[in-house]
Amino acid sequence: MKPVTFEHLIDALKTLPGVGKKQADRIAYFLLLKDSKYVNNFMERIKNAKEQIHFCQQCNNFSQNDLCDICANPARDQTKLAIVSSMEDLQKIEDTNSYTGLYYVLNGEIDVKTRTNIDHNQIQKLMALLKKINFQEVLLATNWTINGEATAAFLKKIINESTSANVYRLALGLPINSALDYADNTTLKYALKNKTIY
Repeated sequence: MKPVTFEHLIDALKTLPGVGKKQADRIAYFLLLKDSKYVNNFMERIKNAKEQIHFCQQCNNFSQNDLCDICANPARDQTKLAIVSSMEDLQKIEDTNSYTGLYYVLNGEIDVKTRTNIDHNQIQKLMALLKKINFQEVLLATNWTINGEATAAFLKKIINESTSANVYRLALGLPINSALDYADNTTLKYALKNKTIY
């Protein structure tokens, strides 16, 4: 039988995203078998990150300063804005090295099922940004899900009221190295709709 404090550690670890009972068990054993120096250093890094990292005042990305590295970079294209649902989505786009504009992180999407809207302060902040910077292009890079689509439709209306920028949606279609016979009907439908000149 495991000590109560061990079970409490497992319960805490299970609250982390993607960590189930098995993973929590494994991590708990790993941490308890490490020496105190390792555990103290690990906890210190979490504490430092929590104390020193906050939201960028302009785009809501993580930052140690008022502006994140992207917003503070004068080399970024100030005419383009990509609106993403999360910081993970921002990083995914950055990793492609194919987008050089600015971002705005919503930190959520409209939840159609529970009828939960995006935080009002986030929308006000976005509208202020759209009025502050003269964007020519705004890319709605929310997820291709029911919630993501509802969010994109809602944002398009707000953007059209706040700026004359052209509004774009992420293209959807066949992934690289895929065969047509493996594509589902919805993916194939969007691949046909988003066809490009070759």
